[in-house]
Amino acid sequence: MRNWLMTWNPEAFDLDTLRREGRPVNDWRVGRFRDELSAGDRFLLWRSGAGGIAALGRIEGKPEFKAAPSPDEWTDPPEPAWFVPLVIDSWHDRRVAFKTLRVDARFNGMKFIDMPGAANPHLVTDAQWDALMTYL
Repeated sequence: MRNWLMTWNPEAFDLDTLRREGRPVNDWRVGRFRDELSAGDRFLLWRSGAGGIAALGRIEGKPEFKAAPSPDEWTDPPEPAWFVPLVIDSWHDRRVAFKTLRVDARFNGMKFIDMPGAANPHLVTDAQWDALMTYL
C-alpha cells in the first residue's frame, strides 16, 4: 500500500459544491504514476492556494482515460484525461499553509515540497504521511 497526496485547485474545480450537495467524488485526475496507483492506496487531498487538507480517502482501482467527471463543476473542463477511481472516507477543512510544511524538517526531500506545481499525484512516504496526519 502506498500513500499519495493529490492537489485540488478551488479556482479550477468546485469541489465545495459537490460536497455541500452530497454528490460523490468518484474520480480524480492524475497525470503521472498511473502504473503505480493501486486499489487500497491511501490519499490526502490538498487544497492549493490557501493550503490545507480537504479530504482523506483510498484509491479504488487503476486509472482510466475518459471524459472529465462532473463537467459543470470545472471552470474550464479538461479534455479527456486519466482519472483514478477513489472513495473519500473523511472530509476535512484543516487549513495549513504550504510554507508551514516547507519549514517542517519532517518533509525534507518530499517531492510535493520541491515541486508543488507538478501533476497529481505526489508520492508520500509512511513517515511523511504520519507527519501530515499531525496537522489534522
